[in-house]
Amino acid sequence: MSVTFQNNVPATKLDWLSAVKEDLERVTEKIRTVSFLDNELLDGAVNMIIAGGGKRMRPAITLLVGRAVGADYDKTISVAASIELLHTATLVHDDLIDGAQERRGIRTLHSKLPMGVTVLTGDFLFAQSAALASEAENVEIVQTFSRTLVEICKGEILQAQTRWQIRPREEYNRRIYGKTAALFEAAAVSAAILGDLPQVHREAYATFGRELGMAFQIVDDALDFVSDTRKLGKPAGHDLQHGIITLPVFYYLEDNDLSPDDFLDQIQSEDTIDDAVLAVRDSGAPRKALEEARQYLQRGVDALDIVDWSEPLDDLMALTQYVATRDY
Repeated sequence: MSVTFQNNVPATKLDWLSAVKEDLERVTEKIRTVSFLDNELLDGAVNMIIAGGGKRMRPAITLLVGRAVGADYDKTISVAASIELLHTATLVHDDLIDGAQERRGIRTLHSKLPMGVTVLTGDFLFAQSAALASEAENVEIVQTFSRTLVEICKGEILQAQTRWQIRPREEYNRRIYGKTAALFEAAAVSAAILGDLPQVHREAYATFGRELGMAFQIVDDALDFVSDTRKLGKPAGHDLQHGIITLPVFYYLEDNDLSPDDFLDQIQSEDTIDDAVLAVRDSGAPRKALEEARQYLQRGVDALDIVDWSEPLDDLMALTQYVATRDY
């Protein structure tokens, strides 16, 4: 099936969410049952994080691929819950590292609890996500989980080490693969493993998930400049103001023949960083980043040309189109 992504073909969250709404409710309930710490303050905080979990895109990918490949239902639910809880655990640690006080309008865990307790709570969620992955009773899925967690940590370390630096573009790609795309890849390929598919089909789903994840992060990086605070849940230009260099900046420097050193001098001054954010926003750089994101999406969809098409994959394409055209 051929799908081409275009700017003028918007998709909404409801286009794909309605297809998996009931299953996602089961996933959320399963996450809640393993996230109980028997501490009123901690349990209330963790439940707020889970309830405010955002788009649930990663477990939705697992559920839709699982349907497409005829995977065992209960095991698919466990793996989807594992994927989402792993994502939740990374957010706990991310917010602590970034010093973020809110996420999606909800106070972050570390803003209410001592740092040590926050770290240990994140560790607890990591451990429980591993336990959920083991419910699939499949060594390959546990290995996939382990590799994914390694890549996530590598991505976060790379980001921490390259703040306020303009490094080669290849490092940006490695960073966003670890921070985002590795988990999207795991979400897709884990369900494919449950379906007992030929290796070439598993690799197709892995490619789809990886390219989708790369695109998702690039779209986020572009929206960080062009969307508004109400939609983003954080100030526009947040990443640049914290020294995180993203794809629109690469395009901005290239288009304006600016030296990295001059740009870095500008963004390290409180008096000029807002001007830098506006300059990137008003240039063609975010649009170019979005165009590149759609190239990733197209490669991901093209990888699925070898698999047997079915209705769940139509819903997966609606999810993919949503990534291509979302403004939030």
